[in-house]
Amino acid sequence: MGPNLILKTATRVAVLVLLLATAAASSCSIAGGRHSPAGSPDSPDPLADFTGLWSGTSTSSINAAKVKVSFDVKREGNELKGTYRCAPLNAVCRNNIQRGWMHGSINARGFTVSMEDTSWCAFMLDEFYPAVGDGGYTCYIDGSIADQGTFEIKGPPSDSEATLSEKPRS
Repeated sequence: MGPNLILKTATRVAVLVLLLATAAASSCSIAGGRHSPAGSPDSPDPLADFTGLWSGTSTSSINAAKVKVSFDVKREGNELKGTYRCAPLNAVCRNNIQRGWMHGSINARGFTVSMEDTSWCAFMLDEFYPAVGDGGYTCYIDGSIADQGTFEIKGPPSDSEATLSEKPRS
């Protein structure tokens, strides 16, 4: 193992520990203020309904760059997997990276996105009512924060909304 490989491995481990600590702290500090079933403290799987195509915007708090984002989420057991897409709005995507791969768990309030340039972002949902959600994100590269901001997304209608919209009008 060369010194560069050891340094890269140590950096990745440190970043992973930071993500897990941030996720734990965020979920503890924000869970008490929710009123949705997905956010109630006794809900074991807050993201059980977080599947399908979710799209919206993210806004950087560093430079006010606003981009269009989408997540195509599939559920495999208790795991969430899918793709991330970014498109320009008032700015281009960070480092002009327009796609990534998302992964998470239905029993968490957030998920991560791995980007093509080896950076990654942690998305934490503050509010989640199927079919809308919002929260904050932090992106990391080489062990440092590359970007932070907020995001808002809308997804497919929940089962009850879909049933209502399919009823014939009188």
